[in-house]
Amino acid sequence: MLRRFAIALLLTFGMYSGLYAQLKILPKEKIDNIANPRLSADSSAIRFEAEHIVAETMNEDDAPKDFVFRFTNVGDDVIHIDRLVSTCSCASASSDKTEVLPGEQAAITVRYTPKGHPGSFERRVFLYTGKGSAPAAVLKLSVNVENGSDLSGLWPVQMGTIRLRRSELVFKEGQKAVESLRFINLSGRPLRLECEDAFLPGFLSFKTIPEVLEDGMEGEILISYAPSEPLKQNVVKVILKGLGVPPSRSSLIVRIEQ
Repeated sequence: MLRRFAIALLLTFGMYSGLYAQLKILPKEKIDNIANPRLSADSSAIRFEAEHIVAETMNEDDAPKDFVFRFTNVGDDVIHIDRLVSTCSCASASSDKTEVLPGEQAAITVRYTPKGHPGSFERRVFLYTGKGSAPAAVLKLSVNVENGSDLSGLWPVQMGTIRLRRSELVFKEGQKAVESLRFINLSGRPLRLECEDAFLPGFLSFKTIPEVLEDGMEGEILISYAPSEPLKQNVVKVILKGLGVPPSRSSLIVRIEQ
């Protein structure tokens, strides 16, 4: 008995030590350096009017907008602007000068394109000069972008008066589980989303959170799978009611896989 316990202990320790060896643990200093990188020697010579701009709320349908970060070379040497690196393709940066003489002013323009980027974000632009491999400045642009009229990117599946992130879900046969589908009400009125109970098999149940959604509100469809008998069908259609389209265009697909 003692020998068996010793073998089990060795196997368990070996498994976890092997797993630990695969994990790459970053030291706190490195994590901090990614979020707030050390700056190059040129940083003391670059004085910005503002390094952080908070934009007014935009809409996804708005045209691209420019934000200007102005700075002065307060040092004694020429500053050579090598490159500008953005953390998102939605924010492209350019400089009006490649060389800035002592006492001279220059401007970095960040053009933000809201299309396809709804939500609240902080975008960063790293300014690199000729001194060292570290950036000389980190510029920040805080944006809040509302959803535009075209919701096909965020909500690609349309079913009458609602749009969904997806319309299919998968369960493992014999394993109890709950899956959720995000959707948005675009009906122009409060909506209580229901399904055709007569076609819903006993091992599936349907509900929404909240039960009633106001116009423009987001919610969740919850499909629960509770196996209670041998499976007779691996693909089930959950037909949604009251969306103004036929069942062929208002059905969720549930797959039960082995």
